Amino acid sequence: MENRPSVVERAFQIAKSGKVANIAALRKQLAEEGYSNAVQALAGRSLANQLTRMITDARTPRTP
Repeated sequence: MENRPSVVERAFQIAKSGKVANIAALRKQLAEEGYSNAVQALAGRSLANQLTRMITDARTPRTP
């Protein structure tokens, strides 16, 4: 059995990393990592909104 995070946990990790620009890119990254159920797992509006905010926050430059 693999010891890897669930698809939702991994989605949060990727969103926080700032390496993706949007949900579509996040789903693509998850699929490339072997999470074949990414589309279904991230289908909820609330979760998608939360991930979108995280992506935006991670990609927004901070002011000192």
